[in-house]
Amino acid sequence: MKINPNYIAKTIVDETVIVPTGKAVQYFNGLISTNAVAGFIWKNMEECESPEEMVERVLETFEVDRKTAEADVIGFLNTLKEVGMIEF
Repeated sequence: MKINPNYIAKTIVDETVIVPTGKAVQYFNGLISTNAVAGFIWKNMEECESPEEMVERVLETFEVDRKTAEADVIGFLNTLKEVGMIEF
């Protein structure tokens, strides 16, 4: 999975915030404040080749059942893909 280079993540008091830069500012005016799982997904995005691999990482890191992990990962990744923040 690949992150659009026009978006960067910053950690502010243990919270990951995703901010548009460059050309992305024209299309996305604001920022995304994430919870712990979404921040983890963003930080590990480019190390995973597939959503399934990300689900496994989430299961290894957080106390969550597979069904919830799959729903959270797939939902977040699909949202990011729809708005052009990532490709996979």
